Amino acid sequence: MPVREDAESRAIKRLIADIDSIDKWRDRIGRRIVAMFFGVFLFAVSLLSYVATHAQDRVDPPALGKQHPGVLRSYR
Repeated sequence: MPVREDAESRAIKRLIADIDSIDKWRDRIGRRIVAMFFGVFLFAVSLLSYVATHAQDRVDPPALGKQHPGVLRSYR
């Protein structure tokens, strides 16, 4: 009879190990989401800093004919 108890105890240990591995995988999903958020946030900040530092390098568009001042008051 001890052989049967050993097989059962090994099966129970394997089952517990499988359940623990599923729980660990679920815990990692939250960490992955937080890591992806920080990655996207850092990318956005780096893109913003790149645009801010290179905005002075832009070229003004050419004038298209006669220029008029903006409208300061509405038409009556």
